[in-house]
Amino acid sequence: MPRRLEEEKIYLNALNLLFRDNFLKLPQFLLKYRSFKEAFESLDTKQKKRFNPLQEWEKLEKNKIKFITFNERVYPPLLKEISYPPFGLYLKGELPSLNDYYLSVVGTRKISFYGKLAIEKILKDLIPYHFVIISGLALGIDTLSHKIALSEGGKTIAVLGTGLDRIFPAVNESLSQKIIQNGTLISEYPLSTTPFKSYFPWRNRIISGLSPATLVIEAPEKSGALITANFALEQNRDVFAVPGSIFNNNSFGTNKLIKQGAKLISRTEDILEEYHLEVSTTSQIAKTIHFDNQLEKEIYKTLETSEPLLVDKIIEKVDHKTTEVLIGLASLELKGLIKHLEGDRYSKI
Repeated sequence: MPRRLEEEKIYLNALNLLFRDNFLKLPQFLLKYRSFKEAFESLDTKQKKRFNPLQEWEKLEKNKIKFITFNERVYPPLLKEISYPPFGLYLKGELPSLNDYYLSVVGTRKISFYGKLAIEKILKDLIPYHFVIISGLALGIDTLSHKIALSEGGKTIAVLGTGLDRIFPAVNESLSQKIIQNGTLISEYPLSTTPFKSYFPWRNRIISGLSPATLVIEAPEKSGALITANFALEQNRDVFAVPGSIFNNNSFGTNKLIKQGAKLISRTEDILEEYHLEVSTTSQIAKTIHFDNQLEKEIYKTLETSEPLLVDKIIEKVDHKTTEVLIGLASLELKGLIKHLEGDRYSKI
């Protein structure tokens, strides 16, 4: 790395830390200076003593966190096109190839059964086409989107509203570690940035800015998902929306987006068409199915030719002990071959 570039990155990281509790004021402050080093050196002695730039840089290296700035080739090109692109990005993991298809996915934290089915169907069908799923690691739609991408062998990017060492919500700590193994955690906020309410809406511009399109699945009229959709529209990106029931508050936002011109998504092919991709035949993208024993095969065959079945009905059809059938169902679910539905029913995926 050229010495001047590394120096600038070191000073930008220090400035990020100085403005950590008031981050939205940093862009205005930097307008007066030609370089990050010059901006840092303009600070008074007391401010400069708060953080040692070199020591703080070593913390990033110790935590295996990469820091890239706007002028570097590795900076996501689509993100450069937005208004107010981040000066720098903290990364943990590896950015997926730009030859993949990036898709941002957002929605409500209070996901319904319908929303869960819709997102599972759409994303599981998209992953074989090398789609990278981008979301915000929040509860609900975000969490499920990341999990589906990983369970299907795909890649995912989580854009945080905190520092990379402050996973929020904390319940997603283990999920964040899995994302690092097959994707990337991204934040513009420096280490130790805690969850400030105002930082999350601002980070949504990155979620939409990383991809050519944003898919909204369930969103009330006032929600973070619609903030992301509005950012996407401002950035001249496509907005896709899954329609929902007129009786469900979670559908008010998505249905409104459709009325305003968002593309209605009712099947996976609707998204593939927008990305100019041809639909593959089932045989081309089918999973290899492996059964550990004959009972698993019988259970799967029973569900393959039926509507969702109650556990009692499955036990009756395969004629095995209840405990054996329950173990078989759990194994098939872990393999991603069947899913557990409300009302203690199961269906084939």
